Amino acid sequence: MQPRTRIGLIVGAIGLALNVFIFGFASFLGFCGPIIALIAGGIAGSFAVQQEKPAIKNEGARAGATAGGIAGSLIILGQILGGLGSWLYLQSSGTPIDIQAPDLPGGPATQIGLYAGIGTVLCFGIVSVLLAAGAGAGVGYLVTSDPPMTPPSQDIIS
Repeated sequence: MQPRTRIGLIVGAIGLALNVFIFGFASFLGFCGPIIALIAGGIAGSFAVQQEKPAIKNEGARAGATAGGIAGSLIILGQILGGLGSWLYLQSSGTPIDIQAPDLPGGPATQIGLYAGIGTVLCFGIVSVLLAAGAGAGVGYLVTSDPPMTPPSQDIIS
């Protein structure tokens, strides 16, 4: 397995766990996912470049984008699982959250809010993947060292 894939999976699993267990309620609205994805993508890109040691900056950006994209994909999964976990917790606590119930407190506004929450999770999840890949590419590009300069040969000078 390539280091970029392995690093992306490791960092993504940590981000998934953060979204599910620590930020579960916030992930129902989707606000913490992009922040976690941005940080995780940068970390994954940095570690991937340190492991692979690419020769040029474009290769470093490619390795970082791959690692960040994998991490971001797992983070969107964590965001969805965190949202479902929050919903299940609210259901088990006796809070009326049934989307089909016509007599919800707040009426149609509550139903629209629930549907908007689902859409928000998906929207922020897609943004999370893009942010993670972009952060991984940017950090991968910056962390990759320039190739050493070689002096021109004596044949060209004379």
